Amino acid sequence: MEEKSRILKKANDDQTRAVMFKDSYGGSENQFRLLLKYLPDENFKDINLILNNANHDLIEKDKINVLWMHHFVNQEEAKNLGSKDFVDKLDWIVFNSNWNFEKHVYQFKIPETKSVVIKNAIEKINFEEKPKDKISLIYHTTPWRGLVHLLKVFKNLNLENVELNVCSSTKIYGKKIDSVLGKTYENIFNECKKTKNVNYFGFLENKKIIDLLKKIHIFAYPSVWPETSCVAAIESMAAGCETVTTNLGALYETCSPFGTFVNFDRNFDNLERRYSKVLLNSIKNYWSDTNQNKLKLQSKTINSTYSWDVRSLEWKNFFDEVRK
Repeated sequence: MEEKSRILKKANDDQTRAVMFKDSYGGSENQFRLLLKYLPDENFKDINLILNNANHDLIEKDKINVLWMHHFVNQEEAKNLGSKDFVDKLDWIVFNSNWNFEKHVYQFKIPETKSVVIKNAIEKINFEEKPKDKISLIYHTTPWRGLVHLLKVFKNLNLENVELNVCSSTKIYGKKIDSVLGKTYENIFNECKKTKNVNYFGFLENKKIIDLLKKIHIFAYPSVWPETSCVAAIESMAAGCETVTTNLGALYETCSPFGTFVNFDRNFDNLERRYSKVLLNSIKNYWSDTNQNKLKLQSKTINSTYSWDVRSLEWKNFFDEVRK
């Protein structure tokens, strides 16, 4: 565990990121932990793996410097990728989607010769038959990505035998972020608690989310955030949930061909109207034979293509190649 311990210690010691690694359980932090879990220690020999932080101080001259970038180009931790001096010090940049790679190349003129795309991955989720008594929706990402729009849509639809489960909190990114942003979203969380047929869970650890997803019918995600991948969507699809989302950011790349998409519109009234119609249609058609067959194929396909069994081999081959 010598190599993994070195890499993990460095992530934990990095005080310059907005999110402190050791108490954050966001998508990229969990991906980092899973990579360390699924790859043998020797695969990390000579590698300096940096998560989401284009910071000169994290470069190590005697190591192969690999920046694993999940952030979008507008994030503070990505800014130095516009500096030739910094990029020259990197050996490789790993992006979590082709969309994110393309945006960084366009924004910062990142050299393609130093870039590689290795997509996110999940631990396999068993497909279970969904309950027949009602339709359960879930929103299990941070509040600023579309919760206010979903809640408005859900209230206006006012459907019987349809419930919305909200697993959303700023606590997922740890105390530092929660202390700054927590109060900003108190009103929307309180509205969730008071709304008929809404179950507000706040922050749930990932294992509990997975258990919940096995009983959920639809991942309802009117995203207004430029996702660079979306682990929440990947896990939902693996669990056999219909995924109703927008085509913003990398969501189309991540969720195709199984996702149900609404064209993103910066006029949120238009977006909510469109999303409401598509969500209602997905609820009404959920139990159709065609949809059920699609969801079973979706679960099987996502579990095989996004599995750590597959992705760990990609990482191993990548590290072997960069050491040559």
